[in-house]
Amino acid sequence: MHWIMWVFWGFFLGIILAAYLVDRLGSRKYNLEHKKTMNQVAAQANSDREVDRYNNQSF
Repeated sequence: MHWIMWVFWGFFLGIILAAYLVDRLGSRKYNLEHKKTMNQVAAQANSDREVDRYNNQSF
């Protein structure tokens, strides 16, 4: 039964080690910050104008 403990904890240690290595080796291959497209910029500006329009109305 003692070997089951080693298999169990070794499995989790292997997953953590593999995740760390993938993070370290792949850190230069991906970037989560992307520039906005013109369509996204226009949509944001339109949304801001709509919010300002409704905020300036008096009830």
